[in-house]
Amino acid sequence: MSSSSYWELERDVAHLKAAISLLEQTRGYFSVRSPVNDPAYWKARLRTVLGSAECDDAIAAQIERLLGRLDRIQAKVDDDRGSGHRAEAQASHRSA
Repeated sequence: MSSSSYWELERDVAHLKAAISLLEQTRGYFSVRSPVNDPAYWKARLRTVLGSAECDDAIAAQIERLLGRLDRIQAKVDDDRGSGHRAEAQASHRSA
């Protein structure tokens, strides 16, 4: 493994970490669904890095933590959607 490849991998992980932090902070403000505000997009990017030849144990551990953060974001999104569907159903039931 060349040092420049490893440095590029570290830079990619730093970028992904910053993007996930931003997603955590601003997720509630996105009304339009797009790839960059979908946790699945970032999970796929992280898994690509995880599968690279330059990925060592330290970077793999960082990626696993980031995947955990994305799981929590996704759970919150799913919970919010479920709450929205329940509220819609209750409103629909009341108006019927």
